[in-house]
Amino acid sequence: MQKALTFMNLQLNLVVADITGVTGMRIIRAIVAGERNAATLAEFRDTRCKSSKETIQAALEGNYQSEHIFALRQALIMYDAYQQQVHECDVEIEGVLRRLSINKKKPDAPIPKPKHRTKQPNQLNFNVRESLYHLVGTELTQIHGLGPYLALRLISECGINMSKWPTATHFASWLTLCPGSKISGGKILSAHSRKSNRVRLFFNDPKALKYQLVTDFH
Repeated sequence: MQKALTFMNLQLNLVVADITGVTGMRIIRAIVAGERNAATLAEFRDTRCKSSKETIQAALEGNYQSEHIFALRQALIMYDAYQQQVHECDVEIEGVLRRLSINKKKPDAPIPKPKHRTKQPNQLNFNVRESLYHLVGTELTQIHGLGPYLALRLISECGINMSKWPTATHFASWLTLCPGSKISGGKILSAHSRKSNRVRLFFNDPKALKYQLVTDFH
């Protein structure tokens, strides 16, 4: 969709944080539906959008040539189709977690309050925290640096049986979070962590997580 908007000289990406957000999608759907007036399109601004209506209106002064509208319409149709596929994947994942938890005893303590309430771009369309809490028996998102999506990825890759790693230190080493120890003649040549995709698979900020993981992960 962004390519079509660029050809139309519509600078929507500069005035909204994400063109697939609430404001962006309202405007794009209105354009595809036939609206061309920039002032009218700016009225679709969500109240949470940081840009003013005047700023959005100025960004929507462009050319609405039929070929570019066609390209935008095709891109929107594909976007909606992919969103439907993502929703079906979410439903399937929720079902798998529910089946895995059938023989699990539900934790006695209520689930703790979430540490962060920020909505993630890749957030799943069901309550991941509650599903994982029932399956694992502990609230993984209470660990610094772990959100619901990353906790789900962690469980899907490592499972819930952590006995293969005797201690949290062993797990941190497997993730290549531990400092290196290249020493020659009593002199430290390098203490950098080894390069690996394992930590990047789970965590966006491995440096901030390095020591927190060792103390919090159980």
